[in-house]
Amino acid sequence: MVGRGLVVAQSGPRLVRTHVTDFILKALDERTRAEIPATYRIKVVLSKREFDGQSLPGQTFQFSLGKTDTLIIKTTAKGYYPMEEVLLVPCDTCANYEHLALMEKVEKEKTTETDSIFRNLKVNDKIRLDNVYFDQSSYILRKESYPQLDKLLNTLNRYSKLVIEIAGHTDNVGDRRLNQLLSENRARVITNYLIQRGVAAQRLQYQGYGDTRPAAPNDNEANKKKNRRVEFTVLAN
Repeated sequence: MVGRGLVVAQSGPRLVRTHVTDFILKALDERTRAEIPATYRIKVVLSKREFDGQSLPGQTFQFSLGKTDTLIIKTTAKGYYPMEEVLLVPCDTCANYEHLALMEKVEKEKTTETDSIFRNLKVNDKIRLDNVYFDQSSYILRKESYPQLDKLLNTLNRYSKLVIEIAGHTDNVGDRRLNQLLSENRARVITNYLIQRGVAAQRLQYQGYGDTRPAAPNDNEANKKKNRRVEFTVLAN
């Protein structure tokens, strides 16, 4: 008997069981949680596949995954900021994996306060973004980060010649290769946030440094917290 999400393939005299996961996408307004029409472009990194599709309220867009993989998901919806997410889908044995794209609505009139910018910036200045948050061991950006990222956005809009590098850093806990990848993807997500809101891509660089540039010794939890950070460096102004 074949269970849902399980494909049985004949290979000589043996039966080879291959688990298939249906990856399901829906887009929601982040405030109201109402479903909204959206279009998607998905790159499946390890499998080297790409998918395009759309969903409507009451409908979903879905495709199949045969193994754990990393997905780069670009979601667009009319009246909302475009969004790019990097998502590791670790579940290669369950039948369904649903992901909700929480979309931020474009505000028609959004004032920029003069004190919501970084001032007196000079080349080689490094500014730590203390109020940027991700889920633990994840590069999913939490919405509590938006106010500080919007301050950086306002700064870039105000100073049109400003060029910066976004840098991600970690402590020394865990696999160094995974830490480097985590830091790079966090920097990339922030860079995409700024590009999607109108900053020219050539004004932004991103880099992950993992645990190679600690701000403090990794000898206690307080210092490790200092090392788990995102910052930007002024390259030109």
